[in-house]
Amino acid sequence: MGEYHVGSLDDLEDGKPIEATAGETDILLVREGEAVHAVAATCPHRGVPLSKGYVQDGRIVCAVHRAAFELSTGALVDPPACEDIARYPVRLDGRAIHVTVAEGAEPHPLPAMARKGDDARRFVIVGSGAAGWFAAETLRREGFAGRLSVVTDDRETPYDRTDLSKSYLGAENPSIRPLRDPGAIAAHDIEIVRGRATGLDPDARTLTLEGAEPLAYDALLLATGSEARTLDVPGADLEGIHTLRTAADAEGLRAALDGFGGKPCRVAIVGGGFIGLEAAASLSGREGMAVTVILNGDRPLASLFGDAFGERLLAEHREAGVAFETGRTVNGFDGEDGRVRAVLSEEGPPVEADIVIVGIGAAPRTGWLPFEREEDGGIAVDARLAVPGAPDVYAAGDIATVPTPWGAVRIEHWRFAQETGALAARNMLGGQGGYDGVPFFWSMQHPKGSYTYTGHAGDWDEAAGSVEGDTFALSYVEDGKVSAFLALGLDDAFTRAGVAMAGRGPIPKDEAPAG
Repeated sequence: MGEYHVGSLDDLEDGKPIEATAGETDILLVREGEAVHAVAATCPHRGVPLSKGYVQDGRIVCAVHRAAFELSTGALVDPPACEDIARYPVRLDGRAIHVTVAEGAEPHPLPAMARKGDDARRFVIVGSGAAGWFAAETLRREGFAGRLSVVTDDRETPYDRTDLSKSYLGAENPSIRPLRDPGAIAAHDIEIVRGRATGLDPDARTLTLEGAEPLAYDALLLATGSEARTLDVPGADLEGIHTLRTAADAEGLRAALDGFGGKPCRVAIVGGGFIGLEAAASLSGREGMAVTVILNGDRPLASLFGDAFGERLLAEHREAGVAFETGRTVNGFDGEDGRVRAVLSEEGPPVEADIVIVGIGAAPRTGWLPFEREEDGGIAVDARLAVPGAPDVYAAGDIATVPTPWGAVRIEHWRFAQETGALAARNMLGGQGGYDGVPFFWSMQHPKGSYTYTGHAGDWDEAAGSVEGDTFALSYVEDGKVSAFLALGLDDAFTRAGVAMAGRGPIPKDEAPAG
């Protein structure tokens, strides 16, 4: 353990994070009046320097994916990070700042968690994705000392699904990034139950698993997520046609692509949503890959974000070498010797392909549940994320239609899943909280950063702003209020405006920065 002189109080601007070095350890200094906080220099989620973030209400917020941490303790406040940041003791000698760092100190420690103790209750979580796993760890962080079981039919547990359509496909030596190793899972007494849930009896409080004895529970969280939609057309069972949702899907697709060994390979991607465009961008840089995206409209994502942004995406992907076939409705696949050879549509000639990725969206995995479902397959929950009429049953993540300041919405994004998983966990322990966060996601890595979307816009009336330049922001206006921001290179003004939506929802136009 050593104490190091790292600077002067006069060197720091109040509330402005500054990087420094204490011995061989990179740290972050934040002045708060006449006090100084010293914490780890990077965000645990992706290693982004926290000096690029901003300070608000005693918290440091990562500039890229908006994980937030308490400066006074280093504790994680908001995902997508899953760890705390280290906090180092500070001593002021006049204006001189001294920081003590223990040798080998972990910069991103796991939060303190309870283990199984005398609590006789059993809580069961169905699903090990973002919502389910974050809920499991939240239960332990909040002190739950009963039996905790996570039921999953996914081979990998838990892992970062956001990598699958991005770096995993394009990397030279890819790997599935686990969120926790088996030792950490065992250390916190989180029991992994391998199996597929097939039935639920809310009155008997039992969960049925395929080929196994039913599980009794005292409280149950449904976080089953979604499954990739497929095309019910002739030739859909040909070899070489893939979906991309799970680690197994990604590994199978990667193995098929690697089988070409750098030789020419024609990849057709059906669908221009987030998964399809991310996969296209990742694969277009690989040697020998010729990538074509097949759209049923004229521009990708235009129905969600407007024609101007759709046109920008089209131009960017074409510049990266991705071809597009627009105005096409796929009605079949042609093959030879059991392998796909072309994608068929009535609107034009066949699109030749050696590999096809079907990326036409996902459907909630709710068909096995005994509850009334929404038109899109979601399960409507109350403000506490409890399923009405089913005592001590909760739902979170992709499958839950959640009351929010934007109305009742079902959102299929990583951070929202983590937020609702944590909220459900606290309410399983007796909490009465509702969702008061701000929906946020990032997608499609860009040379200037990520495209980010903050808030939620349904049938917006106007997309105010421009999509030109290396950085931009669009404000989506609905009924005279800004419901959401779409941005590239989002600066502090737009980040803070998004944060201002917390607990409020849409904000007046005059509170939104100019795009």
